[in-house]
Amino acid sequence: MIRSHLLPLCAVAASATLLLTSCSGGAADDKPAHPVFDVPVGQQPRQALLATQAARTARFTQILTFTSPSGDTVQRTSGRIDFPGGRAAGSIDWTPAEDLPDEAKDALLGVRLGAGRSPARTQVAVEPDTIRLRAGEAGYWLRYEGSSDAFGTGAAVDALRGAESAFGGTLLEILSGAQKVKESPAEKVKVKESPAGKAGRTYLAKLTAFNALRLFPKDLGSELTANIDPNGTATPVSLSMSADAKGRVTRVEADFSGLLDKKDSALDGMTGLRAVLTVGGFGKSAPVMPAASERTLDAKEAVTAVGEVEKGGCADLTTGTRTLDMVVSVPCAQPHEVRVFAHARFDPAYPGDKAAKRMAREACREAYGSAPAAWTREGTEKDHFWYTWPGEARWGVGADPVVTCYVETG
Repeated sequence: MIRSHLLPLCAVAASATLLLTSCSGGAADDKPAHPVFDVPVGQQPRQALLATQAARTARFTQILTFTSPSGDTVQRTSGRIDFPGGRAAGSIDWTPAEDLPDEAKDALLGVRLGAGRSPARTQVAVEPDTIRLRAGEAGYWLRYEGSSDAFGTGAAVDALRGAESAFGGTLLEILSGAQKVKESPAEKVKVKESPAGKAGRTYLAKLTAFNALRLFPKDLGSELTANIDPNGTATPVSLSMSADAKGRVTRVEADFSGLLDKKDSALDGMTGLRAVLTVGGFGKSAPVMPAASERTLDAKEAVTAVGEVEKGGCADLTTGTRTLDMVVSVPCAQPHEVRVFAHARFDPAYPGDKAAKRMAREACREAYGSAPAAWTREGTEKDHFWYTWPGEARWGVGADPVVTCYVETG
């Protein structure tokens, strides 16, 4: 009788303790579990990622800072994500340190033919089967559909798409690999966007080098460290993650300085590498994708090896593939960055590095003198030309020209 829910609590004083205990227990049992904070702490970063994805949309900004004696080189990535729709739009902007060595700039921004390097700004738009990018001041988008392996390297373009969100290269990609997770002391928790009177949580964790390198394009990751054993147990990367009261990720910080251990790397002068990601605007506006009216080139038709550009043909130099000999073939009637004026082939027997370079230079010098003036006078510098030649492994292989000669046109 004393267990009846109809009996007033104050009516049975002798059983008050029992009733209070019973009622308190029932309230706790009825309280829904928190989807993030009530699972084991080691699983909470992964659950926080799932809670973030459940918010459907979010904005993000990530600051990646390479520290060196030349100063800080900063990559700023920002945009908006539609998690269930697999869409995202944003930009990647580099600000190199003023005195950063050219070799390091090439490694960070990506190499390309000619005197320059890849533009400091790239706009990116990602949809389920399509990645579009617009480099620098280009008047068009490049559209890559499916895998980009056919362009010599799939790693760089495909890295623009994430596994945990449509936009790749953010710290969201590596949260599931967090190890040795522990909750940060309460006094250190600083979580923005939490409802008034409610607090989120902050966690500290570690990452293996293998998991940490998922943040970077393959070629850049190879410049950072030689320790990429997927079975390795070393944890040189420290990580902190903050979640709001609903368990959604609001801030992630990582110290990748421990990855800067590769000798003879283009980045061996770097002394620090840190990343900070902020996430917010949950459930608000969706990404703004490129308008249908904006000019778009199909990469399958436009992106090619420079040796495939016909004599007299024109091209732009930034493809997003981070592969040196790939270009965007464009009509010469529109703005372009280079004009090819000759190709040359030699005996299949490789003559050695120095001889190969000399032979390429001499062949292009001769071809420059006999090429149509309409081609060579486009060059930004009079009597100045550029040339490419393959190393030993590709010398004389296939039907591609061994040497390609071109002028930069601006």
